[in-house]
Amino acid sequence: MKKIALIFVLAVCMCAVVIGLFYPRDSSAISTEVIAIPGGYGYVLKSGNKVLIKQQIIPAISNTSPFCTYDDARAVAFLVRKKMLKGETPAITKEELKALHVRLNCIDLAN
Repeated sequence: MKKIALIFVLAVCMCAVVIGLFYPRDSSAISTEVIAIPGGYGYVLKSGNKVLIKQQIIPAISNTSPFCTYDDARAVAFLVRKKMLKGETPAITKEELKALHVRLNCIDLAN
């Protein structure tokens, strides 16, 4: 009887460890920061002081353009963070950019 109880306790502990390793972290564990870069904006995702992602161009498009606006960079950063917290790949698609209404062409009117 004691062996069965010991096996049960060990099984519960193993489940707790597995859940702790793979369950999405606290939402405050990943922070987002929009950064100003030449020609526009980018974003950084961090866990504490560790940089997880530094994105200086709009993903999923063939150009190497930065985000046109602060809000565009912030919206994509939040989506990437949400995906990471759910354990999904942080890749962004063109369809997701369209759904977020991210501008893909910035015109510098100052020049």
